[in-house]
Amino acid sequence: MTQKILDIKINENIEVVVDSRFRIKGFIQFIRLSFNKLEIKDNYYKIYFDEENIKNHRLLINSIANLYKKHKNDENMYKKLLLNFKKDIVIQIKKHQLSFDENAVYITINKLSSKEFEILFANPKTSVFNYIKSLFLFDLLDLSEDRLVVSFNENSKRIINGLLNKHSVMGYKTVFRADKNEFDYSKQFSVEGSLKEYLTKVRNALEIFGVSEIYEFDKIKKEYRRLAKKYHPDLHRNKPKLIQKIYQKKFLRVKESYELLEEYYKTKVKN
Repeated sequence: MTQKILDIKINENIEVVVDSRFRIKGFIQFIRLSFNKLEIKDNYYKIYFDEENIKNHRLLINSIANLYKKHKNDENMYKKLLLNFKKDIVIQIKKHQLSFDENAVYITINKLSSKEFEILFANPKTSVFNYIKSLFLFDLLDLSEDRLVVSFNENSKRIINGLLNKHSVMGYKTVFRADKNEFDYSKQFSVEGSLKEYLTKVRNALEIFGVSEIYEFDKIKKEYRRLAKKYHPDLHRNKPKLIQKIYQKKFLRVKESYELLEEYYKTKVKN
């Protein structure tokens, strides 16, 4: 008797039943790592159609259609699938042996431009989402229930670089997918290191205090006092915790920038 590889029905959704003994690992891996709007319950996967993720959705439909045509030789179903790719997909797996932890959180990180990147959560857990969100409070540009948009800068690169080495977050197994080359970050910076990197940090710090050169140190000192007072955590104790964290990050950024310029001024100007 020929064993069924998969069955497909097209109603309000595209419903697919797959035998997990048939090369299922790569198929499920693609689903878990490619879709942020994803509902997972045991052996039931529901992929919601997402206008922002049409490319991966189309790839999934094509792979299912080709698989069906190869084993069923059904031209009509093949064409029908391709014509209905904008429907949600429900995949039920006849489980025999799967290597994926259904409680794991799968996170995809994509660089959107030279100024921002996105973090997509498949099978999101609230505690994991909130933890990662808190890491980027100062650089957070936008968010939804399963997506963060973050400024692309040295600070956010450093945080991503650290996350990519993690295998669990807040007690949950976590699988990250990202191009590590885009988020590569030197763990330790020193004045003796890259001169170009050091001068870039100096230039960014000057911008924070609204000056163009280190010789305007009196203006830098005056602006530092103003910003340090504005962002000091003690002034925001009665505000919500999220707001407190934002101001704390801003205060630290101002303090670190001033200390960098103070060191630069002493070594490059006074000497």
